[in-house]
Amino acid sequence: MKKVVINLFLSSFLILSLFPLISAGVGVVWSQETALIPERTNVCLNYGLYNPWPTDSYVKITLSESLQEIVESSDVKVDSIPKYTFHDASIPVKFCFKTPIVYKQDCLVFDKFLCKQDCTEDMKIYSGEVQVLEVNEAALTPGGSGGSSTSMSVSAPLKVKVKCLAHSRDYSLVYIIVGIIALLVLLWKIYKKNIKKSKK
Repeated sequence: MKKVVINLFLSSFLILSLFPLISAGVGVVWSQETALIPERTNVCLNYGLYNPWPTDSYVKITLSESLQEIVESSDVKVDSIPKYTFHDASIPVKFCFKTPIVYKQDCLVFDKFLCKQDCTEDMKIYSGEVQVLEVNEAALTPGGSGGSSTSMSVSAPLKVKVKCLAHSRDYSLVYIIVGIIALLVLLWKIYKKNIKKSKK
């Protein structure tokens, strides 16, 4: 009987000591699993985060490695999810990023300038996850450690269809360069003309 009481006491102590470790965490609510996103565009995705546990959580949203190919830059910020925030009262959070040029363009100069896009390729589709990462509380304070992620709390599936944006070749840069050259030539002629007049 004494051994049973001791074992029960030790088991209860172990469960209580582990409870703070297993109780913390957030959940994610999403309304779409597929997004049609144009290339070279700033876009924001909306998610809901909730935290039913008795401890505040600090999280940031990012995309899984398989979706990083469609991210040129992203606005990653740390959000605080208060304790006892339940599913039906989830906090709306935006994750914004910019998509790069995904489809190959027909360029005349250095593969970068005087380009046109005919959109002859098949639509490119990327599959992955939106990840909610728990970070340190220090990420919210100025001069903090930056909030290195500790673990992936939850994730939501995401399939991204990248829309190609067709456009003709833009010659505006050529016109600007030609205009500058013409202006320099004109100024040079005026300068030489004034020099000749001053010598007479």
